Amino acid sequence: MGEAKIRKASDPSYGKAPKERSSRGLIISTPIQIDTANLSFSAQGGLDPSELRFSLLYWDKLVHPRSNFIGFGGGDDAQFLVSAGVLSQPTYMYRGGDITSIVLDTYMAAFSDLESREPGVWSLSQGEKSLFVNNSAANLIDESGISLELIRAIPVPAADVPLNEILEFKEKRKDELMIFRAHIDQLVNEIQNSPARTNAFNRIAKEVDAACIDLLKVGHEWQFPVHFADFKATFNFNPARFGEAVKTGWDFGEPYGAEAATAAAAALGLASTINVKSDIGFRSVKKPRGAYRYVQLAHRKLV
Repeated sequence: MGEAKIRKASDPSYGKAPKERSSRGLIISTPIQIDTANLSFSAQGGLDPSELRFSLLYWDKLVHPRSNFIGFGGGDDAQFLVSAGVLSQPTYMYRGGDITSIVLDTYMAAFSDLESREPGVWSLSQGEKSLFVNNSAANLIDESGISLELIRAIPVPAADVPLNEILEFKEKRKDELMIFRAHIDQLVNEIQNSPARTNAFNRIAKEVDAACIDLLKVGHEWQFPVHFADFKATFNFNPARFGEAVKTGWDFGEPYGAEAATAAAAALGLASTINVKSDIGFRSVKKPRGAYRYVQLAHRKLV
């Protein structure tokens, strides 16, 4: 009997979408680069089309915050998502201060506000196509985090795919998306709760891999352009509290093969892996329960 059949026999929920659909939200940004050391920033107008489509596909609700001092427009795409009830654009009020600090504080305030209302639900989109902080921000300098990275393992819509098509795809393929999310959550929980690599980690990693290949398969069915992409989640975790067990057990930086996704990518000469490695944490009295930031990088087009 194959491993998948064994898992299915021992776990009736294997390969099935969770009965309770937990909503997830992402705070998005126009491409903004912030230099906290020199109190300067640069920004491009409008939301990045590819970043927005990635966010829309993998999250249920989006927030694009602004302040009373400065706001960055989202263009027609943002207006469509507001009308569809997917995107909200709250305004945070400031009496004055340095404009760079206000820009950064607006996003951190949005995250703190939303995380306090719905713990573990909200994350920040970060990267060169969204919010990119060149130097350490006040709440993002503590070396107490790790990242879970899926390399060339998930499909993302191309920048010109109509947003309504993504919404229709999400509804049609909600089970595959929910299974992917559930296995990611399980893998994160296993890392957070265990001081060393376990058989459970290896099993769940394979389930994440299988969920990725299911998404890649349905990506092939789409009539619009789709690309391979990296998917990086960063969450709080203090390796020091586990001491040497972390170094010998988790071996941060070691790639764990994503066999199924690699097979799907082989035709393009790509390789898919799962990486677990040290990263910055979130310095706060109330640290977020879930992954607090996500980064994606699109690669080559799916054949």
